[in-house]
Amino acid sequence: MADATGDELTGSLIDLFREVDALFSAVSRRMGITPQQAQLLCFAQHRQPSFGEAATLLHCDKTNVTGLVDRLQRRGLLTREPDPHDRRVTRVHLTPDGEELTGDFQDAIDTAITTRFATWPATDRRALLPLLRAATTTLRG
Repeated sequence: MADATGDELTGSLIDLFREVDALFSAVSRRMGITPQQAQLLCFAQHRQPSFGEAATLLHCDKTNVTGLVDRLQRRGLLTREPDPHDRRVTRVHLTPDGEELTGDFQDAIDTAITTRFATWPATDRRALLPLLRAATTTLRG
């Protein structure tokens, strides 16, 4: 089998991104949140990012994060708390309602993806995992 050309690799990765992004968007909207709000909630579940860290993770400006946090805080899904080691830094924390919604969102994403890959043989699904992990690591640089 010949190696994929740069165009084929790039095109395939972009196509994969579009499909995953479409699933992510459909599930988040079904749950009453935007895709970016869903991303922020998922990040906040595993770490309590500062506004700067959240901006980096979301690939946006800190002013965008402020708006996201404001809207999610009004809905009772997260809080702002000072960093215990640096009071100048504010960190985002999930509330119990935020934890519940984030868990429900992650379950729904898992179901959507698992359902689509259900027709694949288990060996193919297992073979895909190290390739996806390696591609993610490589793209992170």
